[in-house]
Amino acid sequence: MFLEIKSDPAELKEVRKQLDEFCSKNLKDINIFKIKLSVDEALQNIIRHAYNMDKDKKIKIEFDKDSKDNLRIRLRDYGIQTPIDKIKSRELDDIRPGGLGVHFIKSSTKEMSYEHQEDGGTLLTLVF
Repeated sequence: MFLEIKSDPAELKEVRKQLDEFCSKNLKDINIFKIKLSVDEALQNIIRHAYNMDKDKKIKIEFDKDSKDNLRIRLRDYGIQTPIDKIKSRELDDIRPGGLGVHFIKSSTKEMSYEHQEDGGTLLTLVF
């Protein structure tokens, strides 16, 4: 399945709905809640960090089932490329709001990878 959304947080509801429908039809033994939460966190990070809260930028989303019955999700932005070694969660013992999205995503996925694209932006691949 392929979606293209604007970098507007209001669009995230539709992404969660589409993920829920896709997983319900194609992946019976998967934790849909963790997937929706992880994708939501990743998209919020794209909106916040790659697009500086600009609500009119493009994000492409693709999800499919691979040969091992895993869910593979690709999130493609065209924004600011954060150095990959700088994409990390803050220390867990640093108690304050926010900053744990990357930690949560990593702990919920089987695989997580970032790839800067030659034409700008980043491709984030998540495997559940």
